[in-house]
Amino acid sequence: MDTATRVFDKFKDGTLPWLELDMDFNPYVDDKELAKVDKHYVPHRENESHKGWSSCCLHGLGIDKTQVAKEYGYDDELNAPYKWTQLSQETPAVKMFWDKFPAERYSRIRFMKLDPAGRIDWHNDNPGHELPEDLCEYLIPINVAILHPALCYMEIKDHGLVPFRHGKVFLLNILKDHQVINNANVERIHMIAQAHIGNKRTEFNTLLDRSIKKYGVRL
Repeated sequence: MDTATRVFDKFKDGTLPWLELDMDFNPYVDDKELAKVDKHYVPHRENESHKGWSSCCLHGLGIDKTQVAKEYGYDDELNAPYKWTQLSQETPAVKMFWDKFPAERYSRIRFMKLDPAGRIDWHNDNPGHELPEDLCEYLIPINVAILHPALCYMEIKDHGLVPFRHGKVFLLNILKDHQVINNANVERIHMIAQAHIGNKRTEFNTLLDRSIKKYGVRL
């Protein structure tokens, strides 16, 4: 059993809420690039009980098509015609990070903004069908904290607060209920990617092994 299997078995049984990865996004943060992103945000899940949440796609079905593929008429989330959007040309430093990440391909890669006093209510992102035995053949949730103010909190039920800091990269167990509250007077900006590891599994396992050793995670 390789490391990826062990990690995602812990995700499926609910005993591992997150895994911080030994990566640093800070070298890829360019204030001029982030300024270009701002005009592309659209309300996210505006019909649900969230407040001040918006997003846009770096990779997906279109910059403003931030929901799952079935919302746009596609039946197969894994094989919808995802591609780099125009936004990727405006943010080459950010795209470089995702080009280097050990994944064969992506579905959505999104910038996610939560306004001051915004909140994302309790929810989970269980896909509503039986998950495959091997999650590396599905879509792995990667969360990058670009700007994470001190008074902003993400809580995963039964496990407490995720220890986000600027530039840190996490695998998050979004199968579990979670919420986000921004009590700061500045925006919270993260990126969320759904990655298909595929033929990058060896490199992905190396990243997991290094991260588990660095942060003292017990599986």
